[in-house]
Amino acid sequence: MTPPAVAEPANAVVEYAEQNPRDFVGINALAEKEFGTSIQFSVSNVDGPVDAATADMLSNQKTLPPGTIEPSAVPIDAFGVVGYWLPTAGRAATYMGTWDFRDDYVNGSEPDDFASIMFDWSSSCLAMTSTTYNSYYYDGTRTTDSTMYLKDGGISGAPITGLRDAVDGFQLNVDHGHMSATVTRKLGCDAQPFGAQFAYEHNQDGGSVLSVSASFLGGLSISYGGAPSTLQKSNSPTYISF
Repeated sequence: MTPPAVAEPANAVVEYAEQNPRDFVGINALAEKEFGTSIQFSVSNVDGPVDAATADMLSNQKTLPPGTIEPSAVPIDAFGVVGYWLPTAGRAATYMGTWDFRDDYVNGSEPDDFASIMFDWSSSCLAMTSTTYNSYYYDGTRTTDSTMYLKDGGISGAPITGLRDAVDGFQLNVDHGHMSATVTRKLGCDAQPFGAQFAYEHNQDGGSVLSVSASFLGGLSISYGGAPSTLQKSNSPTYISF
């Protein structure tokens, strides 16, 4: 008889991070309390990992000065991304990827935006077991049910979510949000380092999506019909051993 599977213990840090993915200081404080370890955060446009306070400072998207005219292209500071591994005591580990647009950036239109967590899927000892995602208006109102969807479950190691970005009442419906994915080390396999990174691509003003793919080595790749203005941001890969 095959023995029943043993469930991984509940992880309070994962549960808190999925509800508060951009409270980097709070997540790190809980990780230190529960596991005695600090989290390394990887921020777009920054080389190397940073601590929680630095990630919070660097990723806080500012508003433009009054009277500033937005360019027709997606401005380079329209949004930023942060990715990080959450600590674990078992055979499972969760990677969290987050994005945040400036609160005064409200250009959302077809075609869809896309985001992906790209795992370094070089080991046969690991399996991806779940993916979660949420999107919000700037005031924290959740918009996932009508906005965000799982486009690719990531059997190749890179789950992809799509986001039907739009403007409602002068608010961008994907102002900020997260996607996370959990991987599990198979029984009989030794602990080993495992890498991941996160990418988000925003586009505006026309065109259509022809194809979307993602991988750790190839990044997030999107081809379009037409010529929408696009901006993709990613963070440096980070690793965890479990």
